[in-house]
Amino acid sequence: MKTRKYSLSAAVATVVALLVAPAIAIAAGLPLKIAVIARPQPTIVFEGDGKPHVAYELYVANFTNSVVRIDSLTASWKAIPDASIPAASVKFSGDQLKAMFSSIGGNAMKPQDPVLNPSVTGVLYVFLNQNPGTPITNRLEVEVNGKPDTRQTVMPPTPINVSHQQPIVIAPPLSGDNWWTPNGPSNNSIHRRIIIAMGPKIILPERYAVDWVKLGPDGNTFHGDKSINKSYYAYGASIHAVADGTIVSTLDGIPENTPQSPKMAVTITLGNIVGNAIVEDVGDGRYAMYAHLIPGSLRVRKGERVTRGQVLGLLGNSGNSSEPHLHFQISNSAGYLDGEGLPFLLDHFTRRDYHMVMRGETPVSMTLGASHNLTDQIFMSDDLGNFSGK
Repeated sequence: MKTRKYSLSAAVATVVALLVAPAIAIAAGLPLKIAVIARPQPTIVFEGDGKPHVAYELYVANFTNSVVRIDSLTASWKAIPDASIPAASVKFSGDQLKAMFSSIGGNAMKPQDPVLNPSVTGVLYVFLNQNPGTPITNRLEVEVNGKPDTRQTVMPPTPINVSHQQPIVIAPPLSGDNWWTPNGPSNNSIHRRIIIAMGPKIILPERYAVDWVKLGPDGNTFHGDKSINKSYYAYGASIHAVADGTIVSTLDGIPENTPQSPKMAVTITLGNIVGNAIVEDVGDGRYAMYAHLIPGSLRVRKGERVTRGQVLGLLGNSGNSSEPHLHFQISNSAGYLDGEGLPFLLDHFTRRDYHMVMRGETPVSMTLGASHNLTDQIFMSDDLGNFSGK
């Protein structure tokens, strides 16, 4: 099934300034001058679909006059006997590597040949489905394109540190059945591929963000006229505070879009891309953002203390949004797009097995299967789930 695109930041270009000199480790003395930089922050292990995961990025810059191909990436780590974590390595090459790579300026949502033209930078989006426990060493095999005899190994100057910090555990921001995440934590979600350069910082504010839509019995998100917001099952749903906290910002008064229309109700800017939105300080330097609400539906103000489960507003279709949905994320900044995205776990939800029958890209029927009651896990991409009181 083709993933639908709802990202609040789809209109923001993927931008990375060519990497700051002090942070670069160039393969000194080698004929290929390739710089590899790993994200500076430790990666946090999180649980989803019953497995641990980590996500991080590598930036690769070509300082040669030749076209350079990345042949493979190998991520490896040492054992932790006391934690029963064995030493292991994971190698990515071929189609796997193509799906992980994007040149700056390329279409980050489509597989690309991992090739860098002279003076070009690219990104490798890494998503491991296991818990390394110890720092991750990354080794790239590179060569001049078409010349395997030039193959060399390049590595970032430091490994990826694995944080022992636990992801924040929160309550679901919605209630009811058949909530689906076409864009949730995964390596091919549009949220995962949004990179923003602000001043000296290169950040991924939506690394673990979720878009929730509500499905009907046939697997569609609407019934009746798809150009009317009220036709969508999710529209008008109550949005609940995921934790006790303080409201640090609100944005209201942005008109709603016509669903599936190529024209937004307002010209999208960095100031209104989230639509009508709320940011809540949930403690320990973490902030929850609820985006794309119905104008005039916000029930809280800046500075107000809120309690877990309190209704904050109603789900809508404002800002950079193609149909009614809730965009939700946790980051380390109260700004909409200037903080690093952080993983979060829901304290409870029921994941449903499901099967959709498609006609082209349109669902024609949906069959529900077994239920799985989960605690302290993230809601992954393409998950279907139910939220109820604990």
